[in-house]
Amino acid sequence: MNIDIQRSPGRPKQAEHELSIQEVILQTAAQLFMSHGYEPVSLQQISKACNVTKPTIYYHFTSKAELFKVAVTTMFKNVHQHTSGLLRDAEHLEEGLLKVAEARLANPHAEIETLLREAEKFLSEEQIQKIREAENQIYEELADYFREAMERNILRKNNPMLLAQTFSTMMVIGNKNETYSANLGKEIVEIFLRGTLLGSPASM
Repeated sequence: MNIDIQRSPGRPKQAEHELSIQEVILQTAAQLFMSHGYEPVSLQQISKACNVTKPTIYYHFTSKAELFKVAVTTMFKNVHQHTSGLLRDAEHLEEGLLKVAEARLANPHAEIETLLREAEKFLSEEQIQKIREAENQIYEELADYFREAMERNILRKNNPMLLAQTFSTMMVIGNKNETYSANLGKEIVEIFLRGTLLGSPASM
């Protein structure tokens, strides 16, 4: 005997791969902020791009400044996790740096420092601190990678955090390079290692 089991009416179950409304808002806001800056982007634009109402955004985020903080810190956390995975899975130093460089260069965006400087006058001290803490985690990940390479006598002794910031800055410059090539990531890594590898001409 066939029994027809009726699903009780209600909200449809969300598929595992489907983003929540909050995640859609965060991703969309991050893209708009990175493309246009903080001030030109309105909550109305974000709600329209997400196909939700403005009150829906306020349900999840108390203000535009708070949405910006969460969007940027989430972006930094994703970059940190991705960077960590690329470095962890690499067989050697150069391969890890090349994977990170290629990933960053494949997703060019406005310089984050310019964006943050513009937005800071609209943010609270706490919001700025949270963003900087999330950003610093990426530098710490790279610094730990360089510190380990120094302990293994692959890189000459130097300030690991300074190396992390220098390498990141080189990728920002690479993003601005109008003569982009498929080998740009390799060129950046080679230039960086030329000045940091133990036994390289710059270290003698």
